[in-house]
Amino acid sequence: MLDIAWPELAVIGAVALVAIGPKDLPKVMRVLGQWVGKARNMAQDLHRSFEQLNYEAEIAEKLKKDEVGASPPSAPPTSAETDRDRTGA
Repeated sequence: MLDIAWPELAVIGAVALVAIGPKDLPKVMRVLGQWVGKARNMAQDLHRSFEQLNYEAEIAEKLKKDEVGASPPSAPPTSAETDRDRTGA
């Protein structure tokens, strides 16, 4: 991911503890966690949008090729199917 090892995290934590203070550190970490969660959700939504666009483009291309007698397109893969494909389970 970011290639940050445990000693580096310990140094970052110690600096944050000194700079922010032990009283406000939990609040800052909670807000930081919320921002990271929002960023992940936005990235996931963007990824899904690109997958949907790709699916629609493939269907349009297939329909152009097979204008007559084309079988109905299958549904786009769900997020559970794509997650399963990525993990190999």
